[in-house]
Amino acid sequence: MNTDMRQLRKRVILFLVFAICCLTACQSQKAAPKPVHVPPDLEKILVVSFRDMNEDKADRVSIRCPLSGKIFVAGPVAERAEAFLTGQLKEILKDRRDFKFISPQKVWDIHANLLDRGEEVSERKFLVEIGRQLGAEGVIAGHIYRFQERVGGKYSAESPASVAFDLHLVRVADGQVLWTGYFDETQKALTDDLFQLGTFLKRDGQWVTAEVMAAAGLKNVFEAFKKP
Repeated sequence: MNTDMRQLRKRVILFLVFAICCLTACQSQKAAPKPVHVPPDLEKILVVSFRDMNEDKADRVSIRCPLSGKIFVAGPVAERAEAFLTGQLKEILKDRRDFKFISPQKVWDIHANLLDRGEEVSERKFLVEIGRQLGAEGVIAGHIYRFQERVGGKYSAESPASVAFDLHLVRVADGQVLWTGYFDETQKALTDDLFQLGTFLKRDGQWVTAEVMAAAGLKNVFEAFKKP
């Protein structure tokens, strides 16, 4: 698409903005999540790799988060999704010395030791044990419920990208979940959902890939995580 066509598209969209604002002036707006200020005594926070919660690759099944209880409509999760989202989180936190990533092998070793001791291991208890063994005050863990790639091109998609994941901060001292953030989106055409106009503008009217959608979603989710 050439520059003139892009400019024309943006002018049309700006006109639609005014029209939609008039139509939706009385509609209630969905409130953005309030920032959570993490207690200053959490000086060392471990970060566990994202986990695929739909290993069976089933489509449109309900899966409950083991930490928050929130139910997600799950779908297939691409094999690269865990590594991709974990890598994106590392990029967001790369300059923060108070966050430390724990290797997947170390996670499995601790889990195996708990099983060898014959202990019943809930996810909350498991994360607390990870933090306790490694001298941390908090642990961040994430789950992936859906990571489906776009089928088609930027301006004509047969099937849109669809992503759902969450993040949690668990305090090691008492196992309390101090913060939860989540992202759940299946891209829609502007004609199907006029309330997504802001997102449509940011994406320049394109059908984005699952990776682009997930990276932007993770950045937005983590903006609510405030730590002194």
